[in-house]
Amino acid sequence: MLERLSLVRLAPRRIVDVGCGRGEGLLALKRQYPEAALVGVDASLGAVRRARESFAIPSRGFFARVMRPDAGPLAAFAVGDAQALPLAGSSVDLVWSNLALHWFESPLRAIDEWFRVMRPGALLDFSFFGVDTFVELRALGARTMSFHDMHDIGDALLQAGFSEPVMDMQRLTLSWKTPQALLDDVRSLGGNALRGRFRGLLGRRSRDEWLRAIESLRAGDGLIRCTVEVAYGHAWCPQRKRRADGLASIEFHPRRRDADGG
Repeated sequence: MLERLSLVRLAPRRIVDVGCGRGEGLLALKRQYPEAALVGVDASLGAVRRARESFAIPSRGFFARVMRPDAGPLAAFAVGDAQALPLAGSSVDLVWSNLALHWFESPLRAIDEWFRVMRPGALLDFSFFGVDTFVELRALGARTMSFHDMHDIGDALLQAGFSEPVMDMQRLTLSWKTPQALLDDVRSLGGNALRGRFRGLLGRRSRDEWLRAIESLRAGDGLIRCTVEVAYGHAWCPQRKRRADGLASIEFHPRRRDADGG
């Protein structure tokens, strides 16, 4: 995402990272746009606390050299819902959201919120896990969260009012030596976001059954492979931004009179 962003001429005054986690993305954005004010929003209180701690002004290094001694924190953070961002309308020049959209209960509402907080001419840059993520595990019966089709998200961008949306994707094939290593990595994505997930712990029998099922994915070279689809989105907030009530504004300009009064 940073490589793609470097191709765009942009001088944002304010950037928001929706689903900022521990703030790694904001740190990279600060290096790219040192003059911008940064805001990180995440639903996890623990993640926001860790991000806030890590963004205290350092005593040495790059940011210690560029920041004034009396400057505040490198970024502001808030615990908030991506579907109801704690930001004023038309207040952000760059909305950044890396691998977060698939976590939101209603991605359409989140996209509407992105549009609401963006200034006319602002840029949206985001990524998420696409519909083919873990397709091999789902074929074995895995109950995963819902991953979105990038074409549906592109349509949602247009519906929200964005202009010039661009969607693309890449498939990554990851490999593991053992079934347990695969399960550990899947769990490290953040847990189980399913509303209908099991409320109790499953027993060792269930775990052993899953390990045997995953073993069936082992290829001739001895590795277990699984697909991850990463989708990328890029869109602009138009200069004439649609109103929140869905109506379009019409401007009237008086005609200039000719020099002879005609």
